[in-house]
Amino acid sequence: MASIYKTDIIALKKLMVEKEIATISDLSKLSGINRNTLSSVLNGDAQPSAEVMDKLVSTLDIEPEIAGCIFFSLNLRSK
Repeated sequence: MASIYKTDIIALKKLMVEKEIATISDLSKLSGINRNTLSSVLNGDAQPSAEVMDKLVSTLDIEPEIAGCIFFSLNLRSK
């Protein structure tokens, strides 16, 4: 069953650029998230767990309302 939500990976990548985080490896080191997990999330292959979302929000300094839009955008292709 497909999820009704998806992560806005473009918004996450824009935040990485704004914070001058060039690679997934750099984000992994800063956030403490496994590089393979980050790769899956940033490629759109997996939805992040609550723990991963929390670490990304903290590391990228994402405002709560923006975080909600990034991690819980409707997946219009889920049907």
